[in-house]
Amino acid sequence: MKKPKIGVFNITGCCGCVLSIVFNEEELLKLVSIVDIDAFPFIKKKSNTKKFDIIVMEGTVVNNEDLENLKKAREQTKILVALGACACTGGVPSFRHFSSEKNYQNLIFNKALHLKDLEPKPIDAYVKVDYYIPGCPPYGKEILSFFKEVVLGKKPRLYDKPVCIECRMNENPCLIDSGKLCLGPITRGGCNSVCTTGRLECWGCRGPTSDANIEEILKLLEQKGFRIETIKKRMETFVGLKLPEEEVKEDE
Repeated sequence: MKKPKIGVFNITGCCGCVLSIVFNEEELLKLVSIVDIDAFPFIKKKSNTKKFDIIVMEGTVVNNEDLENLKKAREQTKILVALGACACTGGVPSFRHFSSEKNYQNLIFNKALHLKDLEPKPIDAYVKVDYYIPGCPPYGKEILSFFKEVVLGKKPRLYDKPVCIECRMNENPCLIDSGKLCLGPITRGGCNSVCTTGRLECWGCRGPTSDANIEEILKLLEQKGFRIETIKKRMETFVGLKLPEEEVKEDE
C-alpha cells in the first residue's frame, strides 16, 4: 500500500505542537513507518511537493501572511488537520479578543510593513478543516493514533469525554475539592490527564466537550469561592472563541 504523503506546516505560534512530535522519538519513528513525511519544520527544510494527501497545520491566523499560507495549504491537500490549541480554538493568541487593546498594542505588527495585522482566530474561521488534534501541546500517542486510523481508512473521532474520566482512571484526587480552579469537568480529555496527574489544574486547552455544561461549572466554582470574573478569564485563555458568547462575555 502506498504511504500517504504528509506535510507538516506552521503559521504564527510557538512551534510547541510540532516539537511535541519531534520530542516523542518513539512515536515519530512509528509515524514515519506508516506515512511519507515530505515537509516538516526542523527536519526537512524545503519541499517541492505541490499536492499532499494530508497537511497538518499548527498555529493561529494573526496576519495576512498567515492567511495566505493557510489558504495555499488548503488548496494543496485532500485533508487538512488542525494541530494544537492555537489551530483548533485560537489558543492564547486569541485571548486578545477578551483584553483591552492597550495590553497588546506593542505586539501588533506596526513595524513590519509587509504584514497586515488580523484578529487572531483558529484556522477553521478561514478555511475548511477536516480533523482536529487538540491540546497545548497535543498528546504524542494521540497524534500517532490519528494517522494510524487514517492509513487504515477509518474516520478519526475526537475523544469527547471530560478530563475527569481520565483523572479517575489514573486515581487522581479531585483538584476542585482541593480548592483549585480546575476546568477538567468541561474539557475534552484524550491527554491522559497529564496536567492533573501532575497536580496542576486543567486550563481547558483541549476545548470543551460537546455536552459541556458551562453554566453549572460556573456555579460550582463560584460556590467553591472563585470569582466569576476569574473563572471566565481562565476559560477564555485557550478556548474563549469556541464557547457560547453569553457564557464568557465580560460583565458590565
